[in-house]
Amino acid sequence: MSKAQFLLLTLASFGFSSAAAQESETTKELKTFKDCDICPEMVVLPAGEVELGAYPHEAYRRSFDRQRSKAKIAKPFAMAKTETTLAMFRQFMAETNLEQPPMVYQGKTFEGCNYFDGKTYGFVTNHNWDNPGYPQREDEPVVCVSWTDATAFAAWVSQKAGRTYRIPSSVEFEYAFRAGAATPWSWGNDPSKACEHGNIADRTFGDAYPARSTFGCDDGFTFPAAVAVYKANAFGLHDMLGNVWEWTNDCWHVDLSNAPVDGSSYLKEDDGDCSVRVPKGGGWTSSPAWARAAARSPDGHQYRSFMLGFRLAADFDPKAE
Repeated sequence: MSKAQFLLLTLASFGFSSAAAQESETTKELKTFKDCDICPEMVVLPAGEVELGAYPHEAYRRSFDRQRSKAKIAKPFAMAKTETTLAMFRQFMAETNLEQPPMVYQGKTFEGCNYFDGKTYGFVTNHNWDNPGYPQREDEPVVCVSWTDATAFAAWVSQKAGRTYRIPSSVEFEYAFRAGAATPWSWGNDPSKACEHGNIADRTFGDAYPARSTFGCDDGFTFPAAVAVYKANAFGLHDMLGNVWEWTNDCWHVDLSNAPVDGSSYLKEDDGDCSVRVPKGGGWTSSPAWARAAARSPDGHQYRSFMLGFRLAADFDPKAE
């Protein structure tokens, strides 16, 4: 996310549809599986429909949010219950020693990981997944990882699991985030409830960064929290809101009018820029404008940030299980 995006102040938010679907028996009885010791625990999400994007008059709406549209997920797929942890990524790096080249964007090279010191953004050369600029625990989400790093991790897990793991599409991510809701958040319209559901820009964050816009509640953390500290949504997924931004597989398109609504990724077709991918979900630094179901950010596929991680998705065939 750019400095300009991060510094944007926000207004109030409104939503419209009920989130009553969160309480359905279907979502309470979803299948889970774990293919190997290092594999994430996965939740099988049912086929279904979802209202994507933001209404034109939603106060938190960003200019490049998707217009309100209906998507249909035709078959089940699996989503990791939590974000990929530092412990998982550490084992991956120990086994693969993956080379992590610097980001090259618009002819410029950026070493290290992007960091915000409370005043300015900038890449810090010695910051990386193992040293993002703040203390970490092994059960916290890994950060300072690029989309390229995340796809390499997915390939590594796939080899161990005997199943294809991948980065979710933005439609899959929003479907999983909403968990049956058509409102800006899976619990409804009230931003003050965010601290029950995720680690976002709260009063604690505001104490450390006084100029930042916040949700106006207390989540108890200044930096990222361990995964699964907060309430799961109706699909049994933790931290879809906040903690860290999460990569999706979509290429960047300013205009989403022709974007697929079947769960597939929006890739090179229709002049997409695949050197730029689309994180979603918001993070521990995110105000209500950025930590919403419809919010998205354009970031280079080699970009690394202290507030950006990922989780995995996988195809799931009930007949083959």
